[in-house]
Amino acid sequence: MDTSSRGRWFTFPRVIWLSLLAALVLTLPTVTVGLLSDDYIHLLILEGWPAMGTPSNLFHFAGGDVEKLKRMVDEGPYPWWTLPELKLTFWRPLSSALARGDYQLFGRNPVGWHLHSLVWYLGMVALFGALLRRFLPTALGALALFLFAIDGAHFMVAGWIANRNALVAAVPALFGLWMHLEWRESHRPWALPLSLAGLAVGLMGGETALGVFAYVLAYELLGGRGGVKERVRAIAPAALLGLAYLGMYKLRGFGAYGSGSYVDPVSEPGRFLLAALVRVPVLLSGLVMEVPADLWLAAGLRPVLVGVGLLGLGLLVLLVRAAWPSLSEDERRHCRWLFLGAALSLLPVVATFPSNRLLLVPSIGGSVAVALVLVSAWRSRARGWRPRGIAAGAGVLALMHLVVAPLLWPAMTLALRQLGAQVEPMVQPLHRELDWKRLPQQRVVVLPMPNPTIGLYVPMLMALRGMPKPLSWWQLSLSPEPHELVRTGPASLELSLTRGHFLTSEFEVVFRGTNHPLPRGSRVELEGMRVTVLDADEEGPTRLGFEFDTPLEDPSFVFLGWKDDALRPVPPPPPR
Repeated sequence: MDTSSRGRWFTFPRVIWLSLLAALVLTLPTVTVGLLSDDYIHLLILEGWPAMGTPSNLFHFAGGDVEKLKRMVDEGPYPWWTLPELKLTFWRPLSSALARGDYQLFGRNPVGWHLHSLVWYLGMVALFGALLRRFLPTALGALALFLFAIDGAHFMVAGWIANRNALVAAVPALFGLWMHLEWRESHRPWALPLSLAGLAVGLMGGETALGVFAYVLAYELLGGRGGVKERVRAIAPAALLGLAYLGMYKLRGFGAYGSGSYVDPVSEPGRFLLAALVRVPVLLSGLVMEVPADLWLAAGLRPVLVGVGLLGLGLLVLLVRAAWPSLSEDERRHCRWLFLGAALSLLPVVATFPSNRLLLVPSIGGSVAVALVLVSAWRSRARGWRPRGIAAGAGVLALMHLVVAPLLWPAMTLALRQLGAQVEPMVQPLHRELDWKRLPQQRVVVLPMPNPTIGLYVPMLMALRGMPKPLSWWQLSLSPEPHELVRTGPASLELSLTRGHFLTSEFEVVFRGTNHPLPRGSRVELEGMRVTVLDADEEGPTRLGFEFDTPLEDPSFVFLGWKDDALRPVPPPPPR
């Protein structure tokens, strides 16, 4: 492969330019995606909209201010079942500062924000290319870089502005890893302070940098030269930096508590390990087989994703083992620590629900593993001795990583553009049909609708369009299951599910984990509304009662329901 005319581009340094070109072609269309979900929140915070976060800490969603959280529940958009002790706050000062810079430069124009993210992604590809050229300069490293550049799992970190923090954390941390290798492999003392500086800056970008620390540890365990004492001394500076960061993180109150989607490995080690048993295989489905781990949101597909991930891992291990004899001893040494680093870097990201956006750092080693299989298969194609099963397995990986992976970029770009195009018409009727003068004195009650998660972001979209903030925003349910709504009195409603349970879907458990249940008889008091769990079992509530402080026909209420493919003002449900 590396000597044929067809493989001339898969040699250094040409492959770096080829990979950068491929990355540019794939990421450039993402500038048309616009704003998504948390992007609305960040933009409004930067404009002074009342929220839990601040311009210097955009990733603070809950925790540390009980009274402010209660107001966010009473007034919305946080839902009524939000755990009072909920904590979701993440230390990402560099990412917040860069977002402030974007706002000052580009205002509300998302194209500039997206171009900024594109530069970070190209920087990630270039840095990884420099590292591979230095320490794995063969066809194996060249193909690994190209696979990394076109990896469809990277779409969200490059195409979703709010998730840019993963790149802001990974790029300087990857530089830190490169400098650590320069220090250890080439005995360059000046590289050690640069390594620590890169790792420290990465931690200021976000928790994603912890995954790069896993590669530093893996190198000293399986790749570093010297005896045990030398390796312990070598890992000590990075280890002390990491421990200092974790200590500061906990002492300053950052982390997660009470959420079912986010699990703190320090304060909840048991839950974290149980979550990892399921989440790691799902992430492997994206890492090895290019099956989007985001399909986790469809609860019925989770067993399938676990199966695909485990089968993919088994296939990859079998193929790597078959290809292993074709490597030089130096290639084996570097592959060992890269593979271990990929495995260890999965552990920090399973603290939240599976998504391809979490695979940026694990794919550093993952791309090398897939490249090893493909390079070995290419080199031995003419000899004819390879078992058909091995050849077929390599063919599957080639199909997924060379064909499906780049196709995921335009597919996801189109899907998110269509989502944005669908959301806009849903909000337009509210812009026209709500009484702007009365809205600040009105309580908005959002009835169940086909896509309940839209209701979480509608208040932000309304604010972005200059509409006044309502007195309260109460969404009765975020469950994706079919609902039955009946009116049980002049000022009361009853809501039940025809199947499934409330407070069990991914977007519901963000605000309250299933380990903080609301059993039958539980009551939640809001300012103007009381919610009672009328029926529940061990899995969760199945029937809810809502009592309001005035009859539903009172002009202080605005009911929003799904009508003509949009969210519109509707009359309150009629008495039964």
